Amino acid sequence: MALLQRGKTKDVYSHGDYTLELKFTDRVTLNDQGEVDPGGNNVSDSLATGQGFACLSMTTTIFSYLAANGIPTHMVSYDLDNLSMVVRKAVTFKPGLEWVCRWRGTGSFIRRYKTVPGAKDGMVFSSPVYEITIKDDAGGDPLIVPDSIVALGMMSRETLDELVALNAKAMALIHDLFKQKGLDLWDIKIEWGKDAETGKLMLIDEVSANGCRAYDMSGENKIAGSALSDCFRA
Repeated sequence: MALLQRGKTKDVYSHGDYTLELKFTDRVTLNDQGEVDPGGNNVSDSLATGQGFACLSMTTTIFSYLAANGIPTHMVSYDLDNLSMVVRKAVTFKPGLEWVCRWRGTGSFIRRYKTVPGAKDGMVFSSPVYEITIKDDAGGDPLIVPDSIVALGMMSRETLDELVALNAKAMALIHDLFKQKGLDLWDIKIEWGKDAETGKLMLIDEVSANGCRAYDMSGENKIAGSALSDCFRA
């Protein structure tokens, strides 16, 4: 297999005409303050032992749950021993979009709105807050509004409307699954694309500790890394 791309936490290899193989690694991301942060854009020089296994095992559990509840994903198969997952090739919405859902305010949300009265870390929202960001590390992954996505030709209004509804359903299912595991999910980011062969929308990349913040149900004790993954084991 040929290495096609080295990402922040995964490596992408060739596999078939319409499939790829993702290799999960122990690399972690940091924020600008040098703290381990799933929303960070900087890759740490140090590895977190077991991080790759934790993220892959958590991802496969969540993808299986979503697929069983009508949410299409790119997962074809996986091998935990080899830290790999075979996936359907996807066409992304250039230059790339990340879909964020927040049930509590923390991280970049509070940094962005720190001058707004009442904005504080851990604040509980009365309903989920949905955000869409452009994948642009140098630009700090700026927010983009739906009308701009259509105006810039990233996708049609019809596709956007379909994706907004599909994303909301997926986020609700993910939140419910975390709750079933005794976890209070504060925020999460996921990515969507189109199947390169069929053109159908599907959830891509991973859904793991690399892209979310979760606490126990008291909201006081953060659960991360392998400890978070352990909550999703059968």
